Amino acid sequence: MKFAYMHTDPAHIDLALNSHRRRWVAVVGMLAAAAMVGSLAPGTAHAGKSTQTEALWVSFDPEAQTITLKIKKPGRGKDAKRLKRGKEATFNVKVEGSVLTKTTVSINGKRGELHEINEGKTVNIYWRPDENDDSQMFARKIDVIFSQEEFEERYKIDDGE
Repeated sequence: MKFAYMHTDPAHIDLALNSHRRRWVAVVGMLAAAAMVGSLAPGTAHAGKSTQTEALWVSFDPEAQTITLKIKKPGRGKDAKRLKRGKEATFNVKVEGSVLTKTTVSINGKRGELHEINEGKTVNIYWRPDENDDSQMFARKIDVIFSQEEFEERYKIDDGE
């Protein structure tokens, strides 16, 4: 009986409610603090998804830290509207820095460098608006794709002849 009496006593009910309120206030406060810290972190202005675009490699300018591509497939998403099939586009690149901030290159599945990509190679580029200038585009990752001949040679595919 003493147990039932404790839970109906107004003082104990107030104590229990205040305890629950304090927990909720603490949880909401932590979530608000995490949201504020996340919004202040550098580089989060364009931390959304990158746009994937298929293109032909035209050139790399190490002085200007830019690449030029001829667009084959602009990709999907709101940012892809900036690109037109068959037209050249210039992207900013960052050669130095951590893997999280620089432009990374993969040539046929292995790590590569921008100067190793030959003109006319087909590439998949993952890009987003440049965080310093929304009117420009920043290349986050570049994948060089096998040509049909390179693919067949690598995997020794015989077309039946």
